[in-house]
Amino acid sequence: MQEWFDNFLATVKSLPKKIQGIFDKNARTQESSLITTVNTNYEINLVPELKHQMIKALKVRNLVLFICIVVSIASVSVVLVLLGIKGGQDIAMANQDGKLATMSAKLMGYEELGDLVTIQAQLEKLGEISDHKTVLSRVFGAMGAMLPTGGDQVQLSELRVDLTQNTIRMEAQADAKVAPLIDYRVLESFMKGVGLTKYDYGRYVDASSNEIPTWCIDEAGADGMAYNTGDSYYAWWDLKEGGCEGLALGATVPEDSDVTLFYNSEAEVETEDEEIPVERLMSEGAVKVNAEGEVEVVDEEIEVREEEGVKRYFRKKVTRVKIWRTPQFDEWYRSGFMELNGNIAGISHFQSECVVYSGVATVGGEARWTSTNGCMLAPNGLTVSSSANGRDESDNLVLKFTATMEVAEEFFMFKNKHMIAIGPMGQNVTDSYVQIGNMFTQEAAECEAGDTACFSNNSGGQN
Repeated sequence: MQEWFDNFLATVKSLPKKIQGIFDKNARTQESSLITTVNTNYEINLVPELKHQMIKALKVRNLVLFICIVVSIASVSVVLVLLGIKGGQDIAMANQDGKLATMSAKLMGYEELGDLVTIQAQLEKLGEISDHKTVLSRVFGAMGAMLPTGGDQVQLSELRVDLTQNTIRMEAQADAKVAPLIDYRVLESFMKGVGLTKYDYGRYVDASSNEIPTWCIDEAGADGMAYNTGDSYYAWWDLKEGGCEGLALGATVPEDSDVTLFYNSEAEVETEDEEIPVERLMSEGAVKVNAEGEVEVVDEEIEVREEEGVKRYFRKKVTRVKIWRTPQFDEWYRSGFMELNGNIAGISHFQSECVVYSGVATVGGEARWTSTNGCMLAPNGLTVSSSANGRDESDNLVLKFTATMEVAEEFFMFKNKHMIAIGPMGQNVTDSYVQIGNMFTQEAAECEAGDTACFSNNSGGQN
């Protein structure tokens, strides 16, 4: 910079000489030429390079100053907007605080606040509550399977159930009605039967192994006894209930249908007549219009009924499907529905959580099957705490006794569906309903003094 400034001063100092030289040159030119005179104008740039740099610096300064002013204005605007938002939020929060205070005062003044809070907490834990829910009525299914079903009789005068400890306490009386007429024999038989009683639960599935909702299944008749044919038990799948609809396996599912459950076309079913509009049958291709303009039935399943000159069209509609709870071993094995390891597929059936099936192939392509149930209803059996002779309301000699038993926890759990008690003689009683009228009777009276027959060891048993 200093060098440039020195050069600048030297140039300024030399300007007078350069100007004088120019005038001297013009004078000489005029002297040498008397005919032609030339006037020349010279423009001298007196703005040095430093001036240019200063002007450029001023432009940059002005631009920076302008940008700073714009940024400052924008920042102030943003700050004002944020202050406005904060002020609005403060006002809104103040209003909400006021509303909350008012609502809190009203809520605290609500007399049933404790119950309301308890209900809300319970609603949040519905899943957990459902998992721990118990079914008390299953005790009647258990007793129905345990009590003797032959000539001898055991009746209850009092029954107490403790679901927290899964115990059953009973006061009952045993009456021998077949020879030998010894009531103690009936009690001993009852005790052995309790120790052999089992239970089973699981789920019913369709031919595609999809679970069928519990409310779609009917397992027992009006007497509470499970449906059975010989030693095989079954249930009915009710297709008329909401969410229970099903179609035959392989059938075409309509586009507007929500059906996701299927049954085998060979399954035993119950049907009813369903009237179908001809327009729907035409769209399905079940009927067509011939050359004469008459409706002609194409589907053999369509039944035509004519009443007063009007044709009505009916089709059999499946309402119930039978599902075997007990496997049809040989039939299913030959049809490929059941394997020797017990796996079942391709047919509606019951998937048990307790019973395991297995088979061994024999000569001729048949198989020998076995089943194992490890779910014992009362693993520790029946404990009799007291017993004594007495007389029932008909003045018959009976054996009074008090006993307790501990029942498997799984038996009363609500989450375990399609529960069934299996008695020592193979009789099955479901948890749906059971006739309990014959289970109970009036408590027997103790032997009175002087009642020799009551105190003896004949038909009334022995002390």
